[in-house]
Amino acid sequence: MSINNKNILDTLKSQVSTSYRVQHCNDIIWDNTTDVAVIGYGAAGACAALEASSLGVKVTVLDRLNGGGASALSGGIIYAGGGTTYQSQAGVEDSAENMMNYLRQETLGAVSEETLRHFCEQSNPNLAWLEKHGVTFDSTPYNEKTSYPPENYFLYYSGNELASPYRDIATPARRGHRVKGKGFTGRVLFESLNQSAQQHDNIEIKPHCEATRLILDQQDRVVGVEYLQAPDNKITQATIKAVNRLANKFAVLEPKTGTLIRKLVHRLRRRGKTKFLRVNQGVILSAGGYIYNRHLVKTLAPSYTPARPLGEDCIGMGISLGVSAGGRVQHMNKVSAWRFFAPPNTMLKGIIVNEKGERICNEDLYGATAADRVLENGCERAYLILDEKMMTEASAETRIGKMQLFQWAPARLFLSISSRKATTLDGLADKCRINYSQLQRTIDNYNSDAIAGKDRYHKATDFLQAIKQSPFYAIDISLQNWRVPCFAITLGGLSVNEQTGAVLDVDGNSIGGLFAAGRSAVGICSNSYVSGLSLADCVYSGRRAGHSAALAKSK
Repeated sequence: MSINNKNILDTLKSQVSTSYRVQHCNDIIWDNTTDVAVIGYGAAGACAALEASSLGVKVTVLDRLNGGGASALSGGIIYAGGGTTYQSQAGVEDSAENMMNYLRQETLGAVSEETLRHFCEQSNPNLAWLEKHGVTFDSTPYNEKTSYPPENYFLYYSGNELASPYRDIATPARRGHRVKGKGFTGRVLFESLNQSAQQHDNIEIKPHCEATRLILDQQDRVVGVEYLQAPDNKITQATIKAVNRLANKFAVLEPKTGTLIRKLVHRLRRRGKTKFLRVNQGVILSAGGYIYNRHLVKTLAPSYTPARPLGEDCIGMGISLGVSAGGRVQHMNKVSAWRFFAPPNTMLKGIIVNEKGERICNEDLYGATAADRVLENGCERAYLILDEKMMTEASAETRIGKMQLFQWAPARLFLSISSRKATTLDGLADKCRINYSQLQRTIDNYNSDAIAGKDRYHKATDFLQAIKQSPFYAIDISLQNWRVPCFAITLGGLSVNEQTGAVLDVDGNSIGGLFAAGRSAVGICSNSYVSGLSLADCVYSGRRAGHSAALAKSK
């Protein structure tokens, strides 16, 4: 899907103004000066700042909120392989080539072969770099398929490694490296990076500062940033911080409520002053994706509109700033929706069908991949079909203590208020408005495969079980099913030079003084996503942009 840059700017004009150019830097009265400016302070921004700082330049970080972004709200998974220290400790055999063979199937050409290989080869060095900045990992492996490992487990299969066709092309290896800590450990990851950054005298972190425009010189090089800084009195600053923290408590379960609360943060910031930051070498855009810009989601990726936004008020600010300076965008219609219905893993023994009664895919795919398959088939509704035996087993597995709370809650919702029951398949098809004759053929074929131990969709044999014990159940796993939240993030962003992270213009040339990283830029997971791949790309692309910006020639 080709998206016109002007249309993106028009959609985002309420958040970000158009860049303006100055003939001479003296045309503006600068409030302060820096060598490298980082806009957006999540994992990518923190990595960029630390990398640039290591080269001796002055770095100024601007974040419109408290810092942390979507990274701090994440599960804290870093996708790494090729024989990392923790893989070796756990007895996991892997190589950069094997990792690349797997990721080639996931990335689908989002980046070049050279960049993908470099990303794989840098896995272990990047983990070591994170450790240098206080991030800790652990090699305790988890063997079962899961969306997120239980407490005290830190190395697991975080994507499609065990599913077909991925396992047929690359030897399965655990590559999901969970940052050590309790619960979701994205906050632990960010705080470690943040504490390291605060120890660097040449890094200045400025929260509650919203970048509003990039400033270009006569040669169209980015030379500064206009930003709105919230009032710097202690009461206002403390209020903004507390309100934003409160908003983030609703970010997962009720994002609309979080958005309403966060409006007070933006209102307080607008009482501040507009300032101008002179940037000698480079500006790095690392402000996340655009999933919270519901207008833009509806325009660019309408199929994903029912999914709930996940992140911290990601409105596409970084992307818009880049486009306003002449930057090109790609993959803006790509969204990852997380429709996990396992654990409990017994649910994987059922089959996913559409309204026509046709089976869609092998059910042991990663949750976001399964959701993609549903949408690729043009399905408005998708159902997971189970029989009584499967339902009983799944209910027994769904107990607090056996599963983490964030996994237990949707599982219970799927098994209760999102399921329909009938004593016959005919009756079940009627209740769900599924074509009965096709549904019967689909189940007959599946049962034959299960008995033979070889599925035509190549689902792992551990999850093959005939559907034959009445009553029968249909669980609504559609994105439109509001009873069970389905969360999503956007994947596309600004096109960048894959060697430097410089933002590219519409002709494919690097824009002077402008770089991008994380979900603001096209990267490893811009076509599809598995757990840990986005954070891993934040580290990879953040360090790349920070290094390049620090070495950029000033004018």
